[in-house]
Amino acid sequence: MAARKQTVRKKESTPLKQTPADGASTGPVKRVADEANKGRPKGDGVERTSNGFPIAGIGASAGGLEALEELFDNMPPEPGIAFVVVTHQHPGHTSMLPELLRRKTDMIVVEASEGARLEPNHVYVGPPGGQMAILDGKLHRMETDKKEAPRLPIDYFFRSLATDQRERAICVILSGTGTDGTLGLKAIKGESGMAMVQQPQSAKYAGMPSSAIATGVADYVLPPASMPQQLVAYVKGAYLTPGAVSAEIPAVYAEPLQKIFALLRIRTGNDFSVYKTNTIRRRIERRMNVHQIKKPSDYVRYLHENPHEIDILFKELLISVTNFFRDPEAWEALRPALQELVTSRAENQTLRVWVPGCATGEEAYSMAIALKEAMDKAGRHLLVQIFGTDLDAEAVETARIGQYPDGIAVDVSPQRLERCFLREDGVYRVRKEIREMVVFAPQNVIKHPPFTKLDIISCRNLLIYLNAEVQKKLLPVFHYALKPGGVLFLGPSETVGGFSELFDVTDKHWKIFTRKKDVGIRTIPELPVHHVAGEELMPAAQLPTPAIKEAHVATQIQRTLLKRFAPATVVVTDRGDIVFIHGRTGAYLEPSPGEPRNNVLDMAREGLQIEMSAAMRECTRTGADVNRENIRVRTNGSFVYVNLTVSKIKEPESVRGLLLITFRPSLSAAPAPARRRPKKGKKGSDDHRVAALERELQHTKESHQTTLEELETSNEELKSANEELQSINEELQSANEELETSKEEMQSLNEELTTVNAELQSKVEELSQANDDMQNLLNSTDIATVFLDNELNIKRFTRQAKELVMLRETDVGRPISELASNLHDNALIANCSAVLKTLGSRESEVRTKDGSWYLMRIMPYRTAENVIDGLVLTFVDIHRLKDAQKDLSRMSKVFMTSVDPIIIVDLEDKIADLNDEALRTYGFSRAQVLGKSILSIVPGARQKQVSDWLARSRRGELIKGVEDVFSDKTGEESSRVMALRLLTDENGEPDAIALRTRHAGE
Repeated sequence: MAARKQTVRKKESTPLKQTPADGASTGPVKRVADEANKGRPKGDGVERTSNGFPIAGIGASAGGLEALEELFDNMPPEPGIAFVVVTHQHPGHTSMLPELLRRKTDMIVVEASEGARLEPNHVYVGPPGGQMAILDGKLHRMETDKKEAPRLPIDYFFRSLATDQRERAICVILSGTGTDGTLGLKAIKGESGMAMVQQPQSAKYAGMPSSAIATGVADYVLPPASMPQQLVAYVKGAYLTPGAVSAEIPAVYAEPLQKIFALLRIRTGNDFSVYKTNTIRRRIERRMNVHQIKKPSDYVRYLHENPHEIDILFKELLISVTNFFRDPEAWEALRPALQELVTSRAENQTLRVWVPGCATGEEAYSMAIALKEAMDKAGRHLLVQIFGTDLDAEAVETARIGQYPDGIAVDVSPQRLERCFLREDGVYRVRKEIREMVVFAPQNVIKHPPFTKLDIISCRNLLIYLNAEVQKKLLPVFHYALKPGGVLFLGPSETVGGFSELFDVTDKHWKIFTRKKDVGIRTIPELPVHHVAGEELMPAAQLPTPAIKEAHVATQIQRTLLKRFAPATVVVTDRGDIVFIHGRTGAYLEPSPGEPRNNVLDMAREGLQIEMSAAMRECTRTGADVNRENIRVRTNGSFVYVNLTVSKIKEPESVRGLLLITFRPSLSAAPAPARRRPKKGKKGSDDHRVAALERELQHTKESHQTTLEELETSNEELKSANEELQSINEELQSANEELETSKEEMQSLNEELTTVNAELQSKVEELSQANDDMQNLLNSTDIATVFLDNELNIKRFTRQAKELVMLRETDVGRPISELASNLHDNALIANCSAVLKTLGSRESEVRTKDGSWYLMRIMPYRTAENVIDGLVLTFVDIHRLKDAQKDLSRMSKVFMTSVDPIIIVDLEDKIADLNDEALRTYGFSRAQVLGKSILSIVPGARQKQVSDWLARSRRGELIKGVEDVFSDKTGEESSRVMALRLLTDENGEPDAIALRTRHAGE
């Protein structure tokens, strides 16, 4: 029976009428999570701090940008979820992640700030460096010790999210290296939250997804594009929707629950009906929500059709959320009791500890570390045996490996990490001296017998998941298993209840008890060894009866055949530990005196041990069957002869390597009569006994000699191999330490570079877009442009430049001097060289061979750092301007050579220009009249009349043949006949007035 470390939950309506699950805190994430649990009662009725909507933490590292963009690109604009993105980024790095994600989603994307209250349909991006935690739906930036290693922001946030949001917590693990996020995922699953992991095949770096999947508790393993649909469907399911109880559920909910119990018992052999049904129902409802199944009866049908779902549900019910030194204050309170045990035990005694419900081994290893520290402090080194047991065989196998992700550094001090763990390939492995203190094995504490003569039982947070009846049966068992004065270490939400007469209280708060010495041994209460009330749980007609009946009949037939025809048989390991016994073996085996042992060699009767040991060794070495005949075995005061056969089992895979020992009575040798006191003159009987003893002695000598030879050979080989391995191991250890240090540094650097590279890649795409925009802009201006480097080699050009210089795409990099040109100007190269020397711009008009004119500008190319990096040549088409200049030149000559005085007056009656005849007529120089009013050369009495004519002309009226008086430079007045015409610009707008005069009478 595994310990399931789990936090209590709020009462909430669900398809199976869920009520709060009992449990204890999962070991909060430092400071913030401690505050989250402070003041909350443990037990039923605990209120959640949820904001009424789910919060999804998204963890990503190297290669995570692509996955994040793909995830949010497919996310609906209003999923009803708040997202918090946590990545690995260097503290000094300026993150562009919020800007990049805004382009992929219609949700509001902001950088997480201190104290920000989360809102649905928002994306909060964690800032670079530091770590984030959540408390009561608000984000907090947590500064950590820079020396603390490793820095695991994803684990840190996930564990905080699990404590704060519980079943509304969702974690999504995307591409990344290392194991960050694995422990946080387990914490969220322990709170009945949901876990989603990127499919490793779709991840750029599969380290983080693979580590998360290896826990075996991920709900969904999907590519990022498929995650949004499943995520939204899960959130909208009944599991997270308050008041989603159907009116028909109260009448029928018990029946499907009992059917599920029966299916679990048939499939796994474990009866969950002794668990508190509140927790079981809630776990079942979560699995129903994962598959979008609304009715419990439909889920029962789904279990029938998909047996693998029963295995997943079994794992779901056994989710163990534990960590090293969980509840550090409890371990501090236990320290004096451990110190007393270490100092009070004799040197030749063994400290025996049992950790039922050890899950993945953290609790058992924590106990081993604590005992080692107590022994070191006391200066004593006792033999320690810690038995870690659990119902989950996979969790036990994980515990045996003794390998844990980087995240344990949050719970284990750096000093303990250094003393008790080895860093290998980005994970921590328990050191050999600690590992050898612990033995792990699968065990159901309800069905299987307990360990005995124990000094400590650490059963934390197991009893809270069992109903009251089972708890009442287990506590006396624990009392029986402990030595007088032994320590019982329970979880903070557990107690000895009505058995206070069996235990003394050592620490009431942290539930540390001591077995009373003056209480006699009680009779062990009857446990539900194997609850088989299948008819009570599920009617026979509703069970999958055909398969069960066929399997039952086949099993009974096999047992009958084995009983009648198979000889007495024992299945053992290569060391002799008994695995299975068939038939009557009492004539050959008997229990050994003293402490019960389960070894076939210890149980062999006189005369059988040597032969059986030699046969087992030979079979193990060669793999072939080994026969020993006519072995004389002493049985109940007489002797029998037996034929012994030892075979190695090769099939099936699950039992490969075990040895099969069969005993057959020998038919060729008659059993010797029972020993009698020899009578005088009966030398025949003595001779027979002497002969038998001589044969036995000879056989013993031969076996002994063979054993010695084998031992000497093995010792020599092992000694030689050990010396070589020791030398190699020292070299490898030194090299491994150096490589490990380099690997950690490179891994950290690689993750940061990958993140920066992804952001730079996005920036390159932006620059590429900007370059295309610039290229289109240059082409749209219709200006020929050529970019040269400092060696006057071509770097880039627009398509218009091909008309002036014979350019192709392959000419990039060639000197411009090697290319043919359509320009008459041969000073192009000289001008370019001059600009590079003087760094001043040059501008000139150049003509092509077909007669077109261009304004050529040569300017230095300046970079953002104000460095000259070549030249820019632009050619503006001024052909139309040159034609206009030519026309203007002609008109100017006509204007200037006219025989009549002509004055150009602007719209403000000021003289804008006048021809040579006007200057000669009125005697003024050009400088004297330009810009002055035309009325300045008109006598005062006539100025109003001239002003009226100018106004009429400005309105477009053509005025001809009018006469007025003008005065010259000397003041002499003369009468003149005038013609006034309005001049307009290219848009037809009034521009000036042309006033032509001549002498009256001409």
